[in-house]
Amino acid sequence: MHPLKQYLLEIDETIQDFARRVGTSRQTLYRIIGGRQTPKPALARRIVEATGGLVAFEAFYHGRAVQGEVVGLEARGEPSPLDPNRLKVAIAIVINHLSPEDHASPPDEALGIAAEAVMNTYLALSRITTRRGPDRLKQALRPVIEEILREFAGSPLPASALDRGAELAAQLYFQSQ
Repeated sequence: MHPLKQYLLEIDETIQDFARRVGTSRQTLYRIIGGRQTPKPALARRIVEATGGLVAFEAFYHGRAVQGEVVGLEARGEPSPLDPNRLKVAIAIVINHLSPEDHASPPDEALGIAAEAVMNTYLALSRITTRRGPDRLKQALRPVIEEILREFAGSPLPASALDRGAELAAQLYFQSQ
């Protein structure tokens, strides 16, 4: 399955709505997903940016050389990492929500380290498997949220609460794009 189609399924967005977001037609996206058309680099970049890097630039070119520079993409064609500040905010909101009221919030530095850990886990897993998007982010968030709560709230939460917390953080992250 084409990574763009997988992304749209994971976030439950229609091709028509996504086409509007990236400034193209739904027919063009259908042809790209079906492998009948290669997007121009500017459109490919808009797609990569609109997906937060979850659909990689190379998904469109399969190793073929592209004429011209695509500003803002790394030289190796890898997608940009998740936004650490947006991720830190999502983690902070969930930690605040799940922590007992009588406990202090984790320091900003700890939240920054947590965001970095989630980003590294997400990227590492994305390189060896095909799953990306909110589900992959939830998978990377859960153990980090668990450790922060154990360290700063003093008591472990039930697995169901941790799962809901990771899901909420992933939703917050992707909604703020």
